[in-house]
Amino acid sequence: MSPPRHWYQRLGIAAQARLAHPLTWGRVQRFRGRIGETGAAGLSRPIFVNSHRRSGTHLLIDSIRANFAVVDDWFHLEEDIFQALATAPVVVKDHEFRRGDKIASSQVWSSYLHWVSASLCYSLGRHIYIVRNPRDTLKSQFYFDLEGIEPAFRLTRTASFADYLRMPSARAPGAGLNQVAYWCGHVASWIGHRDLLVLRYEDLTADREATLDRISAFLELPRIPERLVDRSGVGTEATPTASSRVAAAWSVEDEALLLAEVAAAGLPDLGYGWGSIRQLPVTQAR
Repeated sequence: MSPPRHWYQRLGIAAQARLAHPLTWGRVQRFRGRIGETGAAGLSRPIFVNSHRRSGTHLLIDSIRANFAVVDDWFHLEEDIFQALATAPVVVKDHEFRRGDKIASSQVWSSYLHWVSASLCYSLGRHIYIVRNPRDTLKSQFYFDLEGIEPAFRLTRTASFADYLRMPSARAPGAGLNQVAYWCGHVASWIGHRDLLVLRYEDLTADREATLDRISAFLELPRIPERLVDRSGVGTEATPTASSRVAAAWSVEDEALLLAEVAAAGLPDLGYGWGSIRQLPVTQAR
């Protein structure tokens, strides 16, 4: 039996799980309490790090891993996170365009029970969304795609940055969204949720201590003495490698495109000065 693919859009993830499997949902406390060999404490609440690609996703993941008592590794939701959740909170990475897109998909789940369990984890988890200046995000993604870090999105070596911004995003096939519109839609679809901590990449790098304190308060987890963790970043050499061959300068025309797409998406300023044509330094997402 395939899970429903559209209920979450009308009723929310929690309602989707409840309606799809009322007996399971009615025992949520058992899910969070004693299950098999997990003991009386039950399963910890997972921590979801959500973002548009190249927004500092892994910098945030590694900051959480280094400063909080969580499982050392990080996961995708479709992986087997349940055994790990019996020991400590787990950090889960998600790049989905809208909250709940992966839960609504029937492509990644091995069984109906797998989907129900993941839906409950998703509903009960704590969600953080990290956003980064789109001028830097899209430059970084341009270089990322030039290097073909994700083969499905590889660009030809002759692609220009201006053309890239205006071409339909391969990450939303058939949607007709250019790269800037995709970024605006991604951010707009996430930041309106109330049970969500929104962080800026720039704040995490410029005022790390204050940002970690915000994370601690949101997660209701105390900070621990910082520990060394292996860096988990993907494609960290893409920007220096590709930028040595191809320039990606943000033009007046690019700023006009950004301003138009921001207005269409109804995005607030976010501290990024929409309409400004000031050239910002390219910082590298991890």
